[in-house]
Amino acid sequence: MSGRRAGFVLIAALWLLVALGAVGLDAALRSRNRRLAAANLVDETRARAAALAGAEYVRSRLTAAMLDRADELRADALSRARNDRARQQAQGRSVSRLFRDADDPMNDPWRAPDELIATEMTFGDARYSVRVRDTGAALNLNEASEEVLRQFFSQGMGVDYARSDRLTQAILDWRDEDELPRINGGEREQYLREGALILPPNRDFAEIAELRHVMGMTPDLFDAARPFLTIFGSGDVNVNAAPLEVLLALPAMTPGTAQEIVRMRDAGNYAEDEDELVEMLGGAGEELEDSGPFGRMTTYATNEVEIVVDGRVEGSPMVVRARVIVARSDAGAVVVWRRID
Repeated sequence: MSGRRAGFVLIAALWLLVALGAVGLDAALRSRNRRLAAANLVDETRARAAALAGAEYVRSRLTAAMLDRADELRADALSRARNDRARQQAQGRSVSRLFRDADDPMNDPWRAPDELIATEMTFGDARYSVRVRDTGAALNLNEASEEVLRQFFSQGMGVDYARSDRLTQAILDWRDEDELPRINGGEREQYLREGALILPPNRDFAEIAELRHVMGMTPDLFDAARPFLTIFGSGDVNVNAAPLEVLLALPAMTPGTAQEIVRMRDAGNYAEDEDELVEMLGGAGEELEDSGPFGRMTTYATNEVEIVVDGRVEGSPMVVRARVIVARSDAGAVVVWRRID
């Protein structure tokens, strides 16, 4: 009888030890999770501060460039990137252009804004990386007209005309407020019929990523078009900054004329306005001169800059992205829009 009692006590003690171990393990896991949550919160705060610091750094450089310091800033940015061979080669090509532009009275201090900044900076174990671009160097997906969209896909992206028209009509149906499908377009009923999970919201695009859900869009075409699109800015295209694919979307633009504009820019020749552009192009510019829409949607200076900054802390999974739009004003570069993700 005493043996049974001793065995029972032993089993009870073992179960008690198991229960205490489980409670201890649970407490340890909870404590660890709380520590991780606290650490992530601290890292997120530091990453946010780094991202905001990066955005302010770019804004201040753009303001300084307007105070006749563009040459100095480009030289400083080039010096900071000296250890990066690829960056050094890219910047090396711009140095000769910089000297050619030095005596040009129409030199835009915000031209090629990426040349004014160091793209990465470190503060202890916190750091940020920056990407900037002229909003006028991309096509505004929400402002582009039917003609411009169709020409972008057909001439800029090399898509056949019929498919370009279908994509254009679908984009316009995605943006407009009604439920009436255009010919070759599509509203909710057409999307439901095709089993689509994302339906057109009848509003402007909130993100470029929404374009992948437009009827007729393919992953390959989306990836090819995305670098040339934006949802920010006035919709005016900067003739002195837009890549060939965007220039080809402009009204009355032909491949030959667009290629000539790029060639002139590569040679350091920039037009001050439409009249000068037509003069520089000679006979190739006659169609542009006769096109009212071309003049209404083009500019020749960088007036708005899109800034994307990723802030992070070394060894932490937390990344904070700041997206900022700054515009040129009499007070320098002013923030007109900002979002922190």
